[in-house]
Amino acid sequence: MKTLSLSEVKMKLSELVDQVKGRDEVVTITKNGKVAAVIVSGDEYESWQETQAIRANKPFMKEIRRGLKALKKVKKTYSVEELFRSTHS
Repeated sequence: MKTLSLSEVKMKLSELVDQVKGRDEVVTITKNGKVAAVIVSGDEYESWQETQAIRANKPFMKEIRRGLKALKKVKKTYSVEELFRSTHS
C-alpha cells in the first residue's frame, strides 16, 4: 500500500491508476497530513460494494452469525465438496 500526498497524486494520477488496475494495490491519498481518499481497482471496489450489501442485509447477517455460532458448538469443519454435496443431494 502506498501513501501519497494529494499534490503527488495530481502529478502521477495516470500512473497510479495503471498501478492499481487489476491488482490488489491500494493508494492512500493524504491532504494536510490526514487520509482524504483511497484509490483501488474497479474489481476491488465492486467487491467492497458486494460486502457492504451483504452486511446491510440484516436477516442474512443474522443467519451468518447463527451459522457461525452453531459451527463453534459442533467444532467440526467441512470441505467445500462436503458442503456442496450436502446441499445438492
